[in-house]
Amino acid sequence: MDFLQYFYVFLWAALAVAVAVIGRKEGLLAVLAAAFFVFMAVWYGIRAFGGVAMFDGVPGIVFKCVLGVFAAVLLVVWITKRRGQK
Repeated sequence: MDFLQYFYVFLWAALAVAVAVIGRKEGLLAVLAAAFFVFMAVWYGIRAFGGVAMFDGVPGIVFKCVLGVFAAVLLVVWITKRRGQK
């Protein structure tokens, strides 16, 4: 199972780079998505390489709150962009 922890770090980091490179023309939406993937890579990296329980207790609550904020901001940006295209 330790392999999967390291794999998730690599996966999130690869997604961050891919979204940043491919999604340049999307503007703010791509930047926010890349920032989200960087956050996930760092969070999983602390768990995998530092051995810290990042999904239990207070860090777990912080993780869920940050995910909720990212989801809300991405939704608002996406809706605003979609309405601007009409």
